[in-house]
Amino acid sequence: MKTNYTWRGWLEWFLTLLVAASLTLYSILAIRLANLLLSVTPVSVPQGDSLEDALANWGLPPPQRFTLVSDEARLAGWHFQNPAGGECGVVMLHGRGATKFHILEHAPLFWSLGCDLVSVDARQHGESQGGYGTYGAREAGDTLAVVGWLAARRTLSREQIGLFGVSYGATTALMAAAEAPELAFVVADSAFSDLPTIAYERGAQAFGAPLARLFLPVSLWLAGQRANFDPWAISAEAAVRGNAPPVLLIHARADGVTHAGHSERIFAACNPGRCVLQITDWGAPHAASYTFNPAAYQALLADFLVDYAPEFGGP
Repeated sequence: MKTNYTWRGWLEWFLTLLVAASLTLYSILAIRLANLLLSVTPVSVPQGDSLEDALANWGLPPPQRFTLVSDEARLAGWHFQNPAGGECGVVMLHGRGATKFHILEHAPLFWSLGCDLVSVDARQHGESQGGYGTYGAREAGDTLAVVGWLAARRTLSREQIGLFGVSYGATTALMAAAEAPELAFVVADSAFSDLPTIAYERGAQAFGAPLARLFLPVSLWLAGQRANFDPWAISAEAAVRGNAPPVLLIHARADGVTHAGHSERIFAACNPGRCVLQITDWGAPHAASYTFNPAAYQALLADFLVDYAPEFGGP
């Protein structure tokens, strides 16, 4: 039997179709943004002689490779045993999309102190296997597992081990240190203050502020559900409010990716007696202050260690 629609019926049908199409499009775009939050593009790392040459340029010998199981992830790491035999170690944490190789450009900062170095591929990065990247939620525990591995390997206490992280790794280091205040120190270069803020800023840069505000809450929730973590709990700013080890925050004023206000907010939440903020004016882009001025960067670190970790390094 043929159905005759009135104008009201046609309007209701059209509005229903419009709402359904809008919800479908919203869901597709929200899922797409959630995928972007969780996806990491693989990067290449030198191999063989090229790797050894690159490491030698930083004064490092070939690494001792190891794997470590933390939670559901199998982490791939490199251990560099310092021939100087210093009773100290530093765990170095790379940025998002990088690897254990890329963070080693900063190795001379600590190798010259006689310290052992460990660099590890974060979960979902490099040669590590298992699990999504969670912006520090699980990586903080991974970091403490690596600290425990190094402590046992070299018979060191946590007081003899420091953390150094860049960008994603910087926030991870700060969150890990909140659970291990006895660590010697944390150096956090170009950290983001919290995940919702940096996700909104990146989304606004890519898609515009209105779309970022519209889609981000749902996309964060979807990412958290898929990777089983709470995106709103990812906060270096909150982590430093507790009993943390001494913290050195470094951030380039010219950083156009994660602006220096992130480190300023973290510093404002820090214990002022155990926290230092250095905003560099060297024209460096994101996470590149050391590359632009190694000597000045080394001086910032040396001053910090003298004031806050004077017994770190050496035999």
